[in-house]
Amino acid sequence: MFFIKQDKVDEDVEKIRNYTLSSEHLKEKLQEEAEFSRKQKEVDEQFTWKDVFAMTIAIIQVILPYMLIMFAVMVLTFLFFYWRAHS
Repeated sequence: MFFIKQDKVDEDVEKIRNYTLSSEHLKEKLQEEAEFSRKQKEVDEQFTWKDVFAMTIAIIQVILPYMLIMFAVMVLTFLFFYWRAHS
């Protein structure tokens, strides 16, 4: 009950820490953040054939059941009208 807004409290504490840091600490923290964002950007840019293959499999797993159901409905509809036409 006392920690309902814990995320907000943590965010406010972090803001206060940032405002009270000395300029040297602030420069170091900014450099660390810049280096982290640069490393993250490098990791994001490494897009390989494995990523494409994994996304293709994921898409097939999502779409294939719907395609099979639609195909089954089309076949059943065709057979129904074929049966009605020849009986």
